[in-house]
Amino acid sequence: MRLQPLLPKLISPSQTGFLKGRLISENFLVARELLNHLNSGNFPAIMMKLDFYKAFDTVDWGFLNRILTIRGFPSVYISWINLLLTTATSSVLVNGLKGETFLHKRGLRQGDPLSPFLFILVADVLSRMLEATSIVLHCNLSPRFTVPFFILQYADDTLVFSTVQGSSLQVLHLTLRLFQLASGLHLNNHKSAFLPINLDAITVETVKCLFGFTTSSLPMDYLGLPLTLGRPDRSCFLPLLQKIESRLQGWKNCYLSRAGRLTLASSVLSAIPSYFMSVFLLPRWLIDAIDKARKRFIWGTNNEGKHRTHLVAWDKLCMPKEVGGLGIKNIKLQNQAFLLRWLWFLYKNHDSLWFRTTSKIYSPIRGEAAPLVWNKRGSFFWKDIHSLSYLFQFSTRLTIFSGQAASFWYDNWAGKPLIPLLKGAHKPPRQRISYSRGSASLSSLLPMPWDQSTMLLLNDNIPRNQTDVPDDLCWRWKSDGRFSVSSFYTTISVSGKIRNSLNYIWSFRIPPSLKLFLFLASGNRLLTQQQLLRRNLLALQPSCVLCNQCLLEDGLHLFFSCPFTILVWHRLSLLVTLPPLIESFAVREAFFLTLQHYVTDKPAQTLIATFFWTIWMERNNRIFRRKARDADQLSSWILCEAGLYLKFS
Repeated sequence: MRLQPLLPKLISPSQTGFLKGRLISENFLVARELLNHLNSGNFPAIMMKLDFYKAFDTVDWGFLNRILTIRGFPSVYISWINLLLTTATSSVLVNGLKGETFLHKRGLRQGDPLSPFLFILVADVLSRMLEATSIVLHCNLSPRFTVPFFILQYADDTLVFSTVQGSSLQVLHLTLRLFQLASGLHLNNHKSAFLPINLDAITVETVKCLFGFTTSSLPMDYLGLPLTLGRPDRSCFLPLLQKIESRLQGWKNCYLSRAGRLTLASSVLSAIPSYFMSVFLLPRWLIDAIDKARKRFIWGTNNEGKHRTHLVAWDKLCMPKEVGGLGIKNIKLQNQAFLLRWLWFLYKNHDSLWFRTTSKIYSPIRGEAAPLVWNKRGSFFWKDIHSLSYLFQFSTRLTIFSGQAASFWYDNWAGKPLIPLLKGAHKPPRQRISYSRGSASLSSLLPMPWDQSTMLLLNDNIPRNQTDVPDDLCWRWKSDGRFSVSSFYTTISVSGKIRNSLNYIWSFRIPPSLKLFLFLASGNRLLTQQQLLRRNLLALQPSCVLCNQCLLEDGLHLFFSCPFTILVWHRLSLLVTLPPLIESFAVREAFFLTLQHYVTDKPAQTLIATFFWTIWMERNNRIFRRKARDADQLSSWILCEAGLYLKFS
């Protein structure tokens, strides 16, 4: 019997640690929404952040056994768990020497994959105890939260919201005390703290004396994120920028090729802000700062510490490779993709803690999804995701069955929302499609007189089949209709863009640095003499260093029409079968015409790519190192290098 698949049914929704389908960011969002709700409604309460001493090392085994027994686990399974726990040993290093081993008396095995699951079974007891207090306490956090306590847990990170009415504080203190005595977990009073919400000074002192905790203030660090009431200021995002800069400092001392820098920027640097992007709509200045750090790292600096020339526009870098970019993540678009998840949860994941909380705070009808309408008392995050509702409507489509969930005007059930058809009229009520199926006429849904033809058109699009099957929301960018961040990002990033005719160069069996070189060369972005003059980096107009004939070296001449390049190609074609170089009016066209016949011929692709790379390196060696090789030497070198690439790539 496996423990993990059983846990979602056994563990309270307030626990999001180590459980598939539950997100750490969900706890943070719920804490922020509840904090805003209590503060804006002027409801007196406290938010308590609990810290336990060495939580995994202090779990009482007898308590764990009782939990497993009560939860209905077989005795043989419990005996297996006990065998794992009681056979754990440790030893102490004394002056560098290993001492005698000794058996453990409590705690869970460190590094054991089963330990996190056993721990959340123990931690869940605190959540159940606080839930049970609602039977004896007849006081609420607010009119919409009809419980005295609200707990959020991520493993041992615990946040408790408590009302201060009646004897709620005394009951909370007693509950925490009983949990500590039973479980073996003990609170660290020095690290635990509470945040007063709409409390007077006397009540604050009462809480301090009762629990022995210090008072905290906002912004507060919770699960590695800044918890605030209003929109976070610049100081809240500085740790994110510092983390990026510290990572860059560690890489700057490494000898990385430009392709290596590009790989790190597209994978590691783009992933660092992901956690923040899942719970914040990042401000423009922060996106610009992250992009600036990534740009500087990709292009690097010279020996004097000055930033090198940026060969490709940043917008081009952030385009996917299939449409001519380099696949660097667009932070703004990625941020939007992450935040759309929470709109999807509102409609599709009704078991989530996020749905349960927002429906209580914002929904006019208990138990239904909160409508995406502007709420002046809503949190800044609720307003932020409201601003993305147009993207959500564009990315989803409602399949109508019962019509109970779909709004006639505001939801996308007819291919697009119908509200734009009103053209400036007053906003209509949020009537369900099912409303139009009864005795009510379609005209009752319209806030203004409409012509008969328009009404007939709308009427014909309303499904008439009566059914109790709920309406289904589908994600347009995946065949299975399920939401994913990557599907939105990929679809929007390539939308309206022409497919790159040289996209196949990324599948060549050559090192990444050569692939990047081909990308730059085919786009005429290498710093040839023509490009240096255009960027005002070269005062004179020297001739081509390979042939000493051309008045101005550009990409077309260097790779296709230079006599020396043609001679090397000819020498190479004597050794292997190659067509003549094809010169065209543009560099990109010339590369395409030369490579298009070898889309499936991997050895030929590698050979031609190595040829262009060698011509470029020969050009650089002659300029910067004053070294030159003849055509026969280069052709032999190209064959040797191409063979190595094919063997080891």
